[in-house]
Amino acid sequence: MRKTIVLMALAVLGTFLLASCGKTKKIEVWVGTESEAFYREKAEDFKAVYKEKHGKALGYEINIIAMDTGAAATTFMDDPSVGADLFTVAHDNLGKLISGSSAIAPVQSEALLSQIRNDNPEAFIDAATATHSGQTYVFGIPYVSQSLVLYYDKEAISEEQVKTWEGMMEAAQTKNTKAMTITGEDGFNNSFLLLARNAETNKTTLKLFPNGVAEDSFGSGDDTVAIMSWGQWFFNHPNGGKLVDSDGWEVALKNGAALSVISGAWHYNGAKSALGNKLGIALLPKFTIRAEDAFGTVPAGTVFQSGTFADTKMFVMKKGMSTDKQAMVEELAMYFSSKEVQEESFVAANNLPAYKNAAEEFEAMQGDSEEALLARIQIGMFENGISQPFGKDPKFNPYYYSKGGPAIIVDILKNAESKYATKEQIKQGLQVVERIWQTGEQE
Repeated sequence: MRKTIVLMALAVLGTFLLASCGKTKKIEVWVGTESEAFYREKAEDFKAVYKEKHGKALGYEINIIAMDTGAAATTFMDDPSVGADLFTVAHDNLGKLISGSSAIAPVQSEALLSQIRNDNPEAFIDAATATHSGQTYVFGIPYVSQSLVLYYDKEAISEEQVKTWEGMMEAAQTKNTKAMTITGEDGFNNSFLLLARNAETNKTTLKLFPNGVAEDSFGSGDDTVAIMSWGQWFFNHPNGGKLVDSDGWEVALKNGAALSVISGAWHYNGAKSALGNKLGIALLPKFTIRAEDAFGTVPAGTVFQSGTFADTKMFVMKKGMSTDKQAMVEELAMYFSSKEVQEESFVAANNLPAYKNAAEEFEAMQGDSEEALLARIQIGMFENGISQPFGKDPKFNPYYYSKGGPAIIVDILKNAESKYATKEQIKQGLQVVERIWQTGEQE
């Protein structure tokens, strides 16, 4: 009897071991919903590339799963143990992912680190880098980018007029309407004034969490005061800017209540639907400080270039993989983020490349299509933008977006209850915003 039990146990164990040996190893990858089909195809291509390079099969199945990239970091943090091995996040989620003991792993592969450093603009390299436990690491692998642009009615606005907000207002006056509208008052979609730079020097005194230090944030310089004074005039002018209302920006654009809208690639289809063949795409315009706006060191006649957040989406890796598996995942990430695959992704899924020389080198961006123009305009805006600097610390994002700062900026532009009728009052309002960035509190 005992012998029979032992034999049965050995048989069960043997079956288990055989099943284990035959079990397929997997790499799970989360990408944006719009990119799922493309990266499924690229995963199969990678297997062939790997076999040709190494002379053996990959040994892993690659599961590509569609995920809202805006929610991917939160979904992963709900239970990192069952999260993807490689997943896409907006770069400003980095602080959340590395807080505490860190849920993600830094890049180890020298080849991948070299590709990241050689192929990306400095802003994206900085956005992918963070300090943890006193050591600085590259955690992110940039591969998609985005910025704000101007969608406009090219039948109502000339190519010369679209270069400046004053020209846009001139066009709007002939139509008895507003020059532009925005899609949100959240601190991102209406950031073009706050992030504006001197058009001649490309400089600003504005500092948002510089070097990852909240206390060094600064937003009440003479240039920012003058810009906000100009912005207040612009948004209260009958032919100037239109803030958000219940009708929404698409209706305003379609019915002519506004001749343009500031937004990104994610609203291209909406702008195209509203304007059809009248759709034009341009850099965000410049504007000139009036005598009424001049303040301190900023004289009348100073020209500013509207600014933008120039952001990147990047791959990050789950912490805790075996050394061999992480090496495999890094090789996959290197392939997915290569400039060649980025160009293919632009063609197949309209993903704007993070590669710094894409506008000059990618054949797909040289055509006359609206998609190619949109890509080139966004890349052009990178020169006038900054990456959202919220990835260094998880509290920076709520300090900027959720503690009342955006509402104060909108109140300044509206001159709500006449509280910001003078430039000194504007400066005081900006100092409150500055304190929020520094401490998370208004007082």
